[in-house]
Amino acid sequence: MNEAIRTHPRKALRRKLLLTVSSVVLLLAAEARAEDADHPILWIEFGGAFDQISNGEDGWLPHNLTPPISKPSPEPFGHVPNIGYDFDGAITFAPEDSAWTYTASVRYGRGQLSRHTHDQTYQLTHNFLGKYALTTYAFLNASQIGHSAHAILDFTAGRDVGLGLFRGDEATLNFGIRVVQLNEHARATLGAFSTAPAKYSTGKIVHEADASITRGFTGAGPTVAWDDSAPLLGSMHDGLSFDWGANVAILFGRQKARLALHTKNTRYYGYGANAVLSHATYTPVRDKTVAVPNAGGFAGLSWRLPNGKISFGYRADFFFGAIDGGLTSAKSETRGFYGPFANVSIGIGG
Repeated sequence: MNEAIRTHPRKALRRKLLLTVSSVVLLLAAEARAEDADHPILWIEFGGAFDQISNGEDGWLPHNLTPPISKPSPEPFGHVPNIGYDFDGAITFAPEDSAWTYTASVRYGRGQLSRHTHDQTYQLTHNFLGKYALTTYAFLNASQIGHSAHAILDFTAGRDVGLGLFRGDEATLNFGIRVVQLNEHARATLGAFSTAPAKYSTGKIVHEADASITRGFTGAGPTVAWDDSAPLLGSMHDGLSFDWGANVAILFGRQKARLALHTKNTRYYGYGANAVLSHATYTPVRDKTVAVPNAGGFAGLSWRLPNGKISFGYRADFFFGAIDGGLTSAKSETRGFYGPFANVSIGIGG
């Protein structure tokens, strides 16, 4: 009898503990469901970035500038810009009572290069009266313009996997399709004469050159991305967070290069008479199927609100061997776009 009386308080204590723990768990679950119900089901994101562009293509310097007409000689033709900018946007659908999200995003960027070279060298002499006179001079004008554009489209489905590297963070694994188009075009012209008489046109040799170079890649393939966010101040839905992520893809598509290189040397004798000393045109066209590995990542900070987010950071994307940067023969070159970014997200519904 005494034993029963002594053990009864222990059983009562266990019951109270179980009831307390169960109540806390139910309250937390109800709160989590309430928070999830308050979350927007549609997110719209837009922003931009400043790009540095890796450009490793071969340039072309016309052979009829040997020996050099000007010092310094003009830069080789056919280069693309190494600085550009991006615009990007995304729509994410996050259904209620689901750990999955569905995203469609697009990024478009471009850059432009413009350069001009001018050189004019005078040769003076003096006559028996001691007066100086202009005898001959070398003259060169060269200009080139380069354009670069890229478009990246992603269609992905992501799931919250709860395997973040930091305490209290959110991690999402995304699977989908990436479509990429890279376009580059450069045009250049050159006009020069080497030892032109100052008074008469007899014997003047005119050097001409022009170039049109187009390179590009279009491809698509599977992509996998990992996104992670960890709270720094406040919560994941109202405060400052650290964001980072990485992505990989393999893209299958067409790599193209079309070049038109032309040089011409002409001697002018005066009175409309001239003779073509040399004339050369080179027009290689290459088109082949390639597989392009793609890798990228980002890191930054976000200020989160229940229905909005402002983010800024640094990101990079590299497409290995995507561009045929050769002249007389094919040469695979990597294109990379990297730099600071900023974007704004707005949540709708929920």
